[in-house]
Amino acid sequence: MAFPEPKPKKPELPQKLLATLECKQGAIRAVRFNVDGNYCLTCGSDKSLKLWNPHKRTLLKTYCGHGYEVLDAAGSFDNSQLCSCGADKTVVLWDVATGQVIRKFRGHAGVRCILSFGVLGK
Repeated sequence: MAFPEPKPKKPELPQKLLATLECKQGAIRAVRFNVDGNYCLTCGSDKSLKLWNPHKRTLLKTYCGHGYEVLDAAGSFDNSQLCSCGADKTVVLWDVATGQVIRKFRGHAGVRCILSFGVLGK
């Protein structure tokens, strides 16, 4: 007689607070982690985007270039670029290392508030 395989447990959310980040960005509109969880981005109502090492609770860089609050952000798969969108109806592509704007996309009819990097051809 064969016994059925045990069902794997569903992933559970943490039950206790591990750490907090003092962002000082006003209201935080989004928090996004990179693919391997070693970095996170916070998007603030103060028009800034901040890059953190969440394990050490260290601020690595602040990116400023939006005219209104930053609503969402995403990092590229190789961690070399960031993309952010704001209430100013712009989408900004950033160089992570230098903090410089690579390109600013303007002219959207409405506010863009969800971002994702994709793979070409997929």
